[in-house]
Amino acid sequence: MGVKNLWSLLTPVAEKMPLWELHGKAIGIDLSGWVCDSENFNQNTSQKNMYLRNLFFRTSNLLLIGAIPIFVLDGEAPLLKYGAIEKRINGNKAPIKTHVVRKRLNSFQKQCELLLNIMGVTCVYSPGEAEQLCAILNKNGIVNGIVTQDSDCFLYGARVVYRNFNASGNGSVDVYSMESIEKKLKIGRNKMIALSLLCGCDYDEKGVKGIGKDTAIKFLQALDDDVVLDRLRHWRSDTVLNSANMDIKSQTNEIKLELKIRNKAIENESFPSEDIIEEFLKVPNYPKVSAKWILPDINAFINFASTKLCWEREYAIDKFLPLLTRWHLLYDDTFQANILMSEIIKKRINKGIKCYEIKWNNYEITSIEPQTAVQRRYPNEVSIYEDMHTTSSKKIKKKVTIHDSNLFDVTNKLQSINISKKPAKSKKINEVKDNIKGPLDRFVMKEKIKDDSLTLSDFECDPVDLNISDIINGIIN
Repeated sequence: MGVKNLWSLLTPVAEKMPLWELHGKAIGIDLSGWVCDSENFNQNTSQKNMYLRNLFFRTSNLLLIGAIPIFVLDGEAPLLKYGAIEKRINGNKAPIKTHVVRKRLNSFQKQCELLLNIMGVTCVYSPGEAEQLCAILNKNGIVNGIVTQDSDCFLYGARVVYRNFNASGNGSVDVYSMESIEKKLKIGRNKMIALSLLCGCDYDEKGVKGIGKDTAIKFLQALDDDVVLDRLRHWRSDTVLNSANMDIKSQTNEIKLELKIRNKAIENESFPSEDIIEEFLKVPNYPKVSAKWILPDINAFINFASTKLCWEREYAIDKFLPLLTRWHLLYDDTFQANILMSEIIKKRINKGIKCYEIKWNNYEITSIEPQTAVQRRYPNEVSIYEDMHTTSSKKIKKKVTIHDSNLFDVTNKLQSINISKKPAKSKKINEVKDNIKGPLDRFVMKEKIKDDSLTLSDFECDPVDLNISDIINGIIN
């Protein structure tokens, strides 16, 4: 969808980004893209209403990493698109109608809107195509980027696009920045519009016959972005090109390339289509939109999940409770959520973030919450918990310190013993015995002397240093 082959052209500047980097960002989302992905990918699954299930888990993922999604729903399709829509729905058999109502998509959107309202997420209808309003919200700074698979968003003015949204594992998206596109590929918004006129788009699928993206881009990159559309408009009346066309062989390669494209394009009397240019450049009236997350409704979700997803009550609570508790910690200044923390069970690390495992008074299920969020809502409880664990840590540390100190003292005493191997066979055992102090010392020496393999005559010992009683008392104390 969008401009033919534009994504392949932009791929070199795409950067893969982990989903958690969307933390703190407002994200505009083209809802129809997610609905179509789910329907096309999961046609053979037994799961009921897979598009609702995927919507719930993807949106939950964004909310729990700290992003604020704003979903944009398709409004009335532009007249230019009626032919393309009719062709997609009925193929080439049915005639083009003057008005096409996307009944199936509208039904899906209504159910998605109900689910998102239950989750407390903002939904807004676009006056026309959803990617148009997404782009306007991004261009005006209301959202930091937009999630879509439709390359038309750049032509409507988008600056940052997140494509190939993946919530599995740690999650990721491919980031396309218009700043990088302009700098590295020398392609701006007007050149993309010109490319849609030459190669085709949703509003004119054929484009100019015989002109591919490589030829078109080679020509467009040589022009300034702010003059390219007027250049196409004046092709028929351009006297320089008309004169050059009379003697093509003598022209530069740049002129030859432009003449090649121009001569094919002006065969169509309506080229360039001002209706298409106007569709991409106009700024329609749109509703006021703000990035916010309001109180999720867990009771409404239990009913919704039962009827639309066939989920058991316990399973629905298990999946929805983390949204309610996170909203409570971040935004519930007046305690509207009717939920309170019962206790901090223990510290946890979740995806590299320091967290607490929390038990809640209303539910048996626990949740993992960032420490900063818990600190914001329950500063006293966190302080008590941390003090208790700090005190326990100090006791353990003190015990280890005493043990280490004793070991140090024993080591010093052992090092003070002066023992060196010497023949000293002239020294007699009785002389050594006279220098031994205390009954315990004598007992130890007596036991050693019994071993014929070890006699005191084999060692020269300083009797003053060899005080066994002192050593043993030091170890015991």
